[in-house]
Amino acid sequence: MTTVSDHSSTQPQADLPPAKKSLGPGLLKAAGLIAAVTILSKLLGMLRDIGIAGIYGASTVSDAYFAAFQIPSFAIVLLGGLGGPFHTATVAIFSRLQIETEAGSAPTEKAKQLASTLITITSLVFLLISILVALFADPIMAAIQHGASPDKIALSAQQLRIMSPILLIGGVVGIFYGLLNLYHVFFWPSLSPAGLSIVILAALFLFPNLDKTGQVLAWATLGGSALQWLMQVPEYKRIGFDLFPNLGRPNFKWRSPELIQWVGILLPALLSTTIGQLNVYVDMFFTSYLPVGGWTAVILGNRLIQFPIGVLQTALLVPIFPRFSRAAASGDTESIRKDFRTGVVSLWLISIPMLVLLLMDTEPIIRLIFQHGSFDASGTKMVSQAMIGLAFQMLPYFARDSITRVFFAYHDSKTPLIVALIAIGFNAFFDWLFAGYMGLGVMGITLSTTAVTIINMTLLSILSRKHIPHLGFRKMLAPLVKLSASGTLMALAMWFVQPALFRLLTALPKPWSLYAVLTVSASVGLAVYLAATLLLRVSEAEYLQTRIKTLLNRK
Repeated sequence: MTTVSDHSSTQPQADLPPAKKSLGPGLLKAAGLIAAVTILSKLLGMLRDIGIAGIYGASTVSDAYFAAFQIPSFAIVLLGGLGGPFHTATVAIFSRLQIETEAGSAPTEKAKQLASTLITITSLVFLLISILVALFADPIMAAIQHGASPDKIALSAQQLRIMSPILLIGGVVGIFYGLLNLYHVFFWPSLSPAGLSIVILAALFLFPNLDKTGQVLAWATLGGSALQWLMQVPEYKRIGFDLFPNLGRPNFKWRSPELIQWVGILLPALLSTTIGQLNVYVDMFFTSYLPVGGWTAVILGNRLIQFPIGVLQTALLVPIFPRFSRAAASGDTESIRKDFRTGVVSLWLISIPMLVLLLMDTEPIIRLIFQHGSFDASGTKMVSQAMIGLAFQMLPYFARDSITRVFFAYHDSKTPLIVALIAIGFNAFFDWLFAGYMGLGVMGITLSTTAVTIINMTLLSILSRKHIPHLGFRKMLAPLVKLSASGTLMALAMWFVQPALFRLLTALPKPWSLYAVLTVSASVGLAVYLAATLLLRVSEAEYLQTRIKTLLNRK
């Protein structure tokens, strides 16, 4: 049977851009820009969540909104987001076209034609899906919230109908992201998710006491998603692509080899992501049997974990994926191994101190961030429990997503799809075991998520051998041990200094004393962590130190 990867293997290697041999300053510069903009976007997202928690608390209305938003969020964040199926498929295909992607160059007629075709097909398909979701909002919400009250189901169905057009926006945004990234435009794609937060924050500010059913939130979410697409338009037009589908183009084709390859990559990736999202609905199903506010706690805990994960993943994996794709096309497996190892270990280097901070001070962090207005101590306790279950997800998460991109670089979306299918069964079992049988509540739901991520990563790493024998995990074991030892020393340092700091700073008014203790102890812990990584000669830490010294010397 002919597969997509078979097509890619027959392309002349001379037609493909060469893969660079190291991460290099260009990738680091792109990663730095993406990280800075993504941090700004994530901070606005955090303010948005704080605003929602402060006005609605952990309540039936907040549970209903977060439940209803899962389907639109799936479209705009997962399907159409940076690193999502539409972005990934677009990068994989357009990077193999003979088009010049340097700044200032215009796309060829072939590239314009293909982009127009992709947008046309995506718009038509997702318009139909949006209409169906709006028509069947009530049974959809009832199915995934089986244990919820009728009032909560009705509220969430009402909000889902309002937000259903976001499904149409999501796929188109993903295509825009892919094309802009290939033309070295990273700023607006990385910043645009902030549009959603800005509109919701504005709505919460203008109508703080008007909304008792969550409809203002739903309408603001729809408007923010539209703004997320509009923020891409100026750069998209400047590059030279047509804004709207041009069905009247003389050479317009509904079928082409590139379109068939794009669909061949997209559909398995789409199915894989959809199946991955089914895990969320499985979690929602089991959470609907927990006390009110449980789903809000799971969502807010996940948002806090996704803050560092999203920044690091977007910063490094978005610019590195085209390198995987080009290296795979030219048969340069050594470059993929090197970039994979450097990328994942670099992500672990930064994520381990974040993991330590979250585990050491979970409840104080949640209390400082969310416990305001209608969000009370019971909500803080639930979110803290959810956070503890999710914290250990960070390390396998980065490895899993990096391996997945290796599969996509070889035009193999089917293997991640099969693994995602297997993961659903594990997730349902662990949800029942941890949240139901063992009675761990929201912590059980999030522990299940972490366990499934570890299983997913393990299966993908084993199956990756059909493309690249020995992807490099053995060489990553030593750095992981050194980083874990450094993280342990960081935790001990924080555990030692915090009691003394609390005694010294008791005169400060609350919450300033807590702010001061957390800031000082975190600074001491980070200093110990960085010193330990350098003493243990972690190469990524040494490289980071060299880069910082170079930047300081330039200034």
